Amino acid sequence: MNAFSSGPDSLPRNRQAALVRILEEMNERGQFQTSVLASADGLPLASVTSHFEAETMAAMVALVKNVARRAQTHIGLQQVDEVSIVDSNRMRLICRPLMVDGEELVLTIVTLPDRTYRRLTNHAIHEIRRAWCRS
Repeated sequence: MNAFSSGPDSLPRNRQAALVRILEEMNERGQFQTSVLASADGLPLASVTSHFEAETMAAMVALVKNVARRAQTHIGLQQVDEVSIVDSNRMRLICRPLMVDGEELVLTIVTLPDRTYRRLTNHAIHEIRRAWCRS
Protein backbone atom coordinates (compact mmCIF):
# COMPACT_ATOMS: atom_id res chain seq x y z
CA MET A 1 0.00 0.00 0.00
CA ASN A 2 1.39 3.40 -0.90
CA ALA A 3 1.01 6.68 0.92
CA PHE A 4 -1.77 7.77 -1.44
CA SER A 5 -4.24 4.95 -0.88
CA SER A 6 -6.95 7.35 0.22
CA GLY A 7 -6.10 10.30 -2.04
CA PRO A 8 -5.33 13.85 -1.00
CA ASP A 9 -6.83 13.41 2.46
CA SER A 10 -3.90 11.12 3.33
CA LEU A 11 -1.36 13.93 2.69
CA PRO A 12 -0.28 16.18 5.55
CA ARG A 13 -2.23 19.46 5.27
CA ASN A 14 0.88 21.61 5.01
CA ARG A 15 2.19 19.44 2.15
CA GLN A 16 -1.08 19.55 0.25
CA ALA A 17 -1.35 23.33 0.75
CA ALA A 18 2.21 23.78 -0.54
CA LEU A 19 1.46 21.60 -3.58
CA VAL A 20 -1.69 23.58 -4.37
CA ARG A 21 0.29 26.86 -4.12
CA ILE A 22 2.87 25.49 -6.56
CA LEU A 23 0.15 24.51 -9.03
CA GLU A 24 -1.62 27.86 -8.65
CA GLU A 25 1.58 29.77 -9.38
CA MET A 26 2.36 27.59 -12.39
CA ASN A 27 -1.18 27.98 -13.77
CA GLU A 28 -1.08 31.74 -13.31
CA ARG A 29 2.30 32.14 -15.00
CA GLY A 30 1.48 29.81 -17.87
CA GLN A 31 -2.22 30.66 -18.12
CA PHE A 32 -2.93 26.94 -17.94
CA GLN A 33 -6.52 25.75 -17.85
CA THR A 34 -5.93 23.02 -15.31
CA SER A 35 -3.17 21.32 -13.38
CA VAL A 36 -3.29 18.14 -11.33
CA LEU A 37 -0.63 16.32 -9.36
CA ALA A 38 -1.64 12.68 -9.13
CA SER A 39 -0.25 9.38 -7.96
CA ALA A 40 0.74 6.90 -10.66
CA ASP A 41 -2.51 5.09 -9.82
CA GLY A 42 -4.49 8.16 -10.81
CA LEU A 43 -5.43 9.45 -7.36
CA PRO A 44 -5.47 13.27 -7.33
CA LEU A 45 -3.15 14.68 -4.65
CA ALA A 46 -3.48 18.39 -5.47
CA SER A 47 -5.29 20.23 -8.22
CA VAL A 48 -6.13 23.64 -9.57
CA THR A 49 -8.86 23.35 -12.16
CA SER A 50 -11.04 25.76 -14.03
CA HIS A 51 -13.00 23.62 -16.47
CA PHE A 52 -12.23 20.03 -15.61
CA GLU A 53 -12.77 17.85 -12.57
CA ALA A 54 -9.62 16.74 -10.77
CA GLU A 55 -10.83 13.14 -10.61
CA THR A 56 -11.38 13.06 -14.38
CA MET A 57 -7.93 14.52 -15.02
CA ALA A 58 -6.33 12.07 -12.58
CA ALA A 59 -8.07 9.16 -14.32
CA MET A 60 -6.58 10.39 -17.60
CA VAL A 61 -3.17 10.33 -15.91
CA ALA A 62 -3.53 6.63 -15.12
CA LEU A 63 -4.53 5.95 -18.73
CA VAL A 64 -1.59 7.92 -20.14
CA LYS A 65 0.82 6.20 -17.72
CA ASN A 66 -0.42 2.84 -18.99
CA VAL A 67 0.22 3.90 -22.60
CA ALA A 68 3.71 5.15 -21.69
CA ARG A 69 4.57 1.87 -19.96
CA ARG A 70 3.39 -0.12 -22.96
CA ALA A 71 5.48 2.04 -25.27
CA GLN A 72 8.50 1.42 -23.06
CA THR A 73 7.88 -2.32 -23.06
CA HIS A 74 6.91 -2.88 -26.68
CA ILE A 75 8.98 -0.21 -28.44
CA GLY A 76 11.91 -0.14 -26.07
CA LEU A 77 11.66 3.52 -25.10
CA GLN A 78 13.76 4.62 -22.17
CA GLN A 79 12.22 6.49 -19.23
CA VAL A 80 9.33 8.59 -20.52
CA ASP A 81 9.78 12.27 -19.71
CA GLU A 82 6.51 13.57 -21.13
CA VAL A 83 3.34 12.42 -22.83
CA SER A 84 1.31 14.96 -24.81
CA ILE A 85 -2.10 14.72 -26.40
CA VAL A 86 -3.08 17.49 -28.81
CA ASP A 87 -6.66 17.92 -30.02
CA SER A 88 -7.85 19.35 -33.34
CA ASN A 89 -8.00 22.84 -31.78
CA ARG A 90 -4.37 22.44 -30.62
CA MET A 91 -5.40 22.28 -26.94
CA ARG A 92 -2.83 20.12 -25.14
CA LEU A 93 -2.92 17.63 -22.30
CA ILE A 94 0.64 17.27 -20.97
CA CYS A 95 1.66 14.58 -18.48
CA ARG A 96 5.08 14.81 -16.82
CA PRO A 97 6.02 11.79 -14.66
CA LEU A 98 8.33 12.39 -11.69
CA MET A 99 9.76 10.47 -8.77
CA VAL A 100 9.56 11.99 -5.30
CA ASP A 101 10.87 10.16 -2.24
CA GLY A 102 10.39 6.79 -3.94
CA GLU A 103 6.85 7.59 -5.08
CA GLU A 104 5.89 7.87 -8.73
CA LEU A 105 3.77 10.96 -9.39
CA VAL A 106 2.47 12.65 -12.52
CA LEU A 107 2.08 16.38 -13.07
CA THR A 108 -0.63 17.03 -15.64
CA ILE A 109 -1.63 20.30 -17.25
CA VAL A 110 -4.14 21.36 -19.86
CA THR A 111 -3.00 24.32 -21.88
CA LEU A 112 -4.20 26.42 -24.76
CA PRO A 113 -2.45 26.42 -28.15
CA ASP A 114 0.88 28.21 -28.46
CA ARG A 115 1.50 28.40 -24.70
CA THR A 116 4.98 27.51 -23.55
CA TYR A 117 4.97 25.08 -20.66
CA ARG A 118 8.23 23.16 -20.39
CA ARG A 119 10.20 25.65 -18.26
CA LEU A 120 7.19 26.22 -15.98
CA THR A 121 6.55 22.51 -15.46
CA ASN A 122 10.28 21.92 -14.83
CA HIS A 123 10.20 24.63 -12.16
CA ALA A 124 7.01 23.20 -10.65
CA ILE A 125 8.54 19.70 -10.51
CA HIS A 126 11.57 21.11 -8.71
CA GLU A 127 9.31 22.93 -6.22
CA ILE A 128 7.12 19.84 -5.71
CA ARG A 129 10.18 17.83 -4.76
CA ARG A 130 11.30 20.53 -2.32
CA ALA A 131 7.86 20.83 -0.73
CA TRP A 132 7.55 17.05 -0.45
CA CYS A 133 10.82 16.75 1.47
CA ARG A 134 10.06 19.68 3.80
CA SER A 135 6.72 18.40 5.03
